[in-house]
Amino acid sequence: YQLTALHLPHLTLVVSPLLALMKDQLEFLASKGIKAASIDSTLKGNEAQTVMAGVRDGDIKILMVSVERFKNERFRQFIESVPVSMLVVDEAHCISEWGHNFRPDYLKLPIYQQQLGIPLVLLLTATATAEVKQDMADKFNIKQQHIIQTGFYRANLDINIEAVATNAKQQRLLEVIEQRQKQTDNSGIVYVTLQKTAEQVSNYLCSQGLNASAYHAGLADETRQSIQRQFMNSELDVVIATIAFGMGIDKSDIRFVIHYDLPKSIENYSQEIGRAGRDGSKAYCTTLANLDGLNTLENFVYAQTPELSSIDCVIEDIRLQVSNGLWEMQLYGLSTVSNIKQLTLKTLLVQLELMGVLTAKYSYFAEFKIKLLLPQEQIIDRFNPTRQAFLEQLFRFVAFKKVWGVLDFQGLINTHQIDRSKVIAALEYLAAQQL
Repeated sequence: YQLTALHLPHLTLVVSPLLALMKDQLEFLASKGIKAASIDSTLKGNEAQTVMAGVRDGDIKILMVSVERFKNERFRQFIESVPVSMLVVDEAHCISEWGHNFRPDYLKLPIYQQQLGIPLVLLLTATATAEVKQDMADKFNIKQQHIIQTGFYRANLDINIEAVATNAKQQRLLEVIEQRQKQTDNSGIVYVTLQKTAEQVSNYLCSQGLNASAYHAGLADETRQSIQRQFMNSELDVVIATIAFGMGIDKSDIRFVIHYDLPKSIENYSQEIGRAGRDGSKAYCTTLANLDGLNTLENFVYAQTPELSSIDCVIEDIRLQVSNGLWEMQLYGLSTVSNIKQLTLKTLLVQLELMGVLTAKYSYFAEFKIKLLLPQEQIIDRFNPTRQAFLEQLFRFVAFKKVWGVLDFQGLINTHQIDRSKVIAALEYLAAQQL
């Protein structure tokens, strides 16, 4: 998609599921002198405004976002105002319910493509089964002759499974790692199912003199980034990780991948061992297997399946809370009340959308903070009388303190019957004009 983007007249919009993936690709593009950027949660201050200005000016050719960004009302207003030549979906198996990294919001990408009138779409994945591939093609109306598939057989991977009793696992893991490190001096990954197992195994390996660290979703963002950076720079020999250590790992000389616990699925397994030996040299993939972990894996599967009574609870909430055809919800609260995990609840809501029961309007901000860069009178004087009246109404509902003011959105909308999107468009325009 990077080469194609350079030959297209307008923006190429790339949807990527992970921040780490975006950062890796942006570094690569920067090294080739290609103007690319992302709009993501790590941007500070006016950085997002700077990126948007670069896209509007045609200076930025590739923009990377997460799929959740489409629900952000500011982003939607912005992306609808610029021409887009191509939509690229990276790790596209997330689109399919059959995919192992299923992300419910990915199901709405075909709708976003239609709404934004994007003429070209490109789906990319390395781990789609036949069922997932067909599901992805169907959702975007991609014809059979436009599906290109290469093989995934990797002759340099040595794959083996060892039967090991639970109480002998740590000792055997140590032996396997030491054996691999004698054969090669390079690093490796040990995959586990649970966060606490990652910590326990890491502590054990460190006590045996290995340069190892645990990595899982329970660690602070900075800690995870630091561990990943050390591993990529070959400062860490072994990372003991849950699947949180995943798609952003593109290190060519990983010499071994060991599954301390059984992988969650064949797709997960193929993706995890696929991180080994990307330089083409020999790499070793070992699974230390027994049946003790099956209950844990089954619990993961069943936890993703809501009870009918829980689904009923969500539908009842919609029925009781609807006002003027609108239903406002907060994910955390509804998840708690219905006893459905947040990711599963998102999936349920997307399914209701696809069935035509409801339409997601937007995730809106509870608070808009405004700082004026010129005196209020000078800003208003720049516009024609109609817009002056509109801005005067708007500013009347901003409670300014010393520097920043908070907009009373509800008060403004209720008093003047103004459409919310019109207010946001006006604020975006003032920001773009450096006012």
